[in-house]
Amino acid sequence: MAQSIKANLLRAILAAWILLDLCLTYMTKLPQIGFSFHSHGGVTYVAGGARPAFLAWVIVATILLLTLLSFRAENAPDGIPSLGRRYAASIIDFFFVLGILAPVGGMLALWIEAARTGRFVWQFERDYYVGTDELIGVPLVLISLALMFLYFVWPLTKGKQTVGCFILRLKTTPPFGNQGAFTFRQAVRRVWFEFQGGLSILQLREGRDGQGRTWYDQKTNCTVLLVRYE
Repeated sequence: MAQSIKANLLRAILAAWILLDLCLTYMTKLPQIGFSFHSHGGVTYVAGGARPAFLAWVIVATILLLTLLSFRAENAPDGIPSLGRRYAASIIDFFFVLGILAPVGGMLALWIEAARTGRFVWQFERDYYVGTDELIGVPLVLISLALMFLYFVWPLTKGKQTVGCFILRLKTTPPFGNQGAFTFRQAVRRVWFEFQGGLSILQLREGRDGQGRTWYDQKTNCTVLLVRYE
């Protein structure tokens, strides 16, 4: 019972953290956090920004993630989750990772801009392109995608759940049973197919088997369960 209380308390803390992050990011007029680069009508627009408070936010979010990955919560199957629940977990995970990566990416952009200009500022905007933008744009996107992919892989290799799955009580079982961890190769393969499956929601509804498994669940020999914490 004590573990169940601890699990639900951690779920509540993580859920509150996500909700607060969304409210601060999308319902208030905050300065830009992160890095953006685009061209329109022959004009190039470049901007980057970060804030000390958001760097502290990243530290707390990272601590919460590490706490989840080290937390031992016994769980038992509690049914087959709906596709809506599974997609909601993925959306929660996306915003959680974005809340970590955006400030870090913005800080990297600020450092590179400071090296170019000789002056550090917490936010910059330009309507022209410079050579150092190439050091930020594409590499930053690739690194961010790699880290986001790793975020989904890492918990599987530890037999744990992502933040979204933990909050919504979902667990992806490894190919050999309901308990245990994936090998790194199995986890990478699983996440890769899951990303592909996330782009075909209409096909998923038609292709689920009696256990609620989608085509990519079947291909990776996994089952996503709804669980209860004990």
